[in-house]
Amino acid sequence: MGLGYMLTEEQKEDPSTGALLTNNTWEYKPPMGKDIPIDFRVHLLKNAPNPLGILRSKASGEPPLCMSCSALFALKHAAEAAREEIGQNTFFPLSAPATLEKINTACLLKPDQMVLTI
Repeated sequence: MGLGYMLTEEQKEDPSTGALLTNNTWEYKPPMGKDIPIDFRVHLLKNAPNPLGILRSKASGEPPLCMSCSALFALKHAAEAAREEIGQNTFFPLSAPATLEKINTACLLKPDQMVLTI
């Protein structure tokens, strides 16, 4: 949920009417089941009780949502590195959602740089 908010879930409105243009999954892209990596490993801690949690539970809702901003920061650092390679070390904003178009723009990519080699 947090990664979708930070990376893909862009909301667009019609500038003249204010009508929502991204009102279904053809235009609005929340993360889906196929977005999970094929190799996704989870390790649970053994003997780590939480006597203060409800039924000894750990926080599992808000921390992952709040930590999803680390993906946005990682993309910003990657775009900074791409700019540094071409000598363009100027400041640029990268706000959420960091869609593919925004990331390409932040990296200063040009269409002629995109060449498919076989």
